[in-house]
Amino acid sequence: MPESKYHVPNLERALKILQLLSEHPQGLAQKDLIDALAVSKNSIYRITQTLIEHGYIARDEASRHYTLTRKMMMVGASAMGDDHLVEKSIETMRKLRDEANASIYIAVLEGTKGVILEQAIGGSPFKFSVDLGSRFHLHSGAPGKALLAFLPEDEAEDLMNQIEMIRFNERTITSKAAMRKEMQAIRERGYATDCAEEFEGCHCVGSVIRDHRNYPIAMLWATGTSFNLTEARFGEIGERIVDATNRISQKFGYNVPTTEFSD
Repeated sequence: MPESKYHVPNLERALKILQLLSEHPQGLAQKDLIDALAVSKNSIYRITQTLIEHGYIARDEASRHYTLTRKMMMVGASAMGDDHLVEKSIETMRKLRDEANASIYIAVLEGTKGVILEQAIGGSPFKFSVDLGSRFHLHSGAPGKALLAFLPEDEAEDLMNQIEMIRFNERTITSKAAMRKEMQAIRERGYATDCAEEFEGCHCVGSVIRDHRNYPIAMLWATGTSFNLTEARFGEIGERIVDATNRISQKFGYNVPTTEFSD
């Protein structure tokens, strides 16, 4: 096929760099990019600096490796489409709803808040239903806290610097120090809990859906009343949530550690 008269060499190289970095989540050094593209050091430097300035890649000062940023990942997630995410999750959500006797929700990050994409309403006489597209705070509920816990540390810190930790009641986490402590506990057990930290009488247990890079692309959680989804059930529901998110994550290429997966 003849080369188009509109061919832009540096744009093509930039796209190749993005493709290479997507295939190497651990990152690549400048020399790796030079060897792969067979171009000069100056050319690679100019292209990578432009991508850094626009927020699509980052360079770790310690390893000197280039990696994709959350901004680039969100571009990919947008291309994949929210409908695709819901389609791959809804069957597991309904199964989890029936097992947990609770309402199940899935959401993604948009800016500094979560946005609800779909719900599987539980059969309890007292249940929670929300409008799809509703936005929620990250600091005061299980889904947002789970996302903060499993994001790369620098991205979580960046988000915490941007969000306003509004105090809804005496149980709401309102400081970054307290949130960091909570995030560590979430990482250790694999799921987050919310004991009426924003809404009285509302309990939640949640975790994240990951992609092939072990990157959290969505939040999944169970919600119930305080007398249905009791604190005593948090452990049981948490295990079910982790199992459900692992199953969905596998559909996006995530390799589930054998110790985390249950048949």
